[in-house]
Amino acid sequence: MKFPKRIGRDDNGAVEGLPLQLIIMVAVAAIVMVIVLGWLAPWKNKIDIDSLTVTPTTTGNNDAVTITVTAWDTKGNHLAGAVIEMSGCNVGTQVLTTGDDGTATFTVTPSIPPGTTNNINIVGKFTGTIYAEKTAFVVVS
Repeated sequence: MKFPKRIGRDDNGAVEGLPLQLIIMVAVAAIVMVIVLGWLAPWKNKIDIDSLTVTPTTTGNNDAVTITVTAWDTKGNHLAGAVIEMSGCNVGTQVLTTGDDGTATFTVTPSIPPGTTNNINIVGKFTGTIYAEKTAFVVVS
């Protein structure tokens, strides 16, 4: 058996087949990557809860107050469908869902011992890409 002096002069095609296999592997990898990215693309459209804003942020003891909670998504828009739970300061546990404008409105009369300060705790929950919770509070004094 005679060995070729240079690889380029090999007439059997063994070396020429290697680049063809690499091209096929790269093409298959590209197709698989397009399929995987296609599956993940809907996640870009999903939103999550980013923050809560509360108005007012303080109130007096035994004062009737209307508290408006606004939920914001990760794109800076109002978040509809967030579950807002309020508790503490003898207001019981109240649960509302934000409307299309991203707000939930509670009317409460907090009650704490005189001369003390406490918080009405507010938790916003939303399941978008992931389940997430955000918290806020209203100071009662």
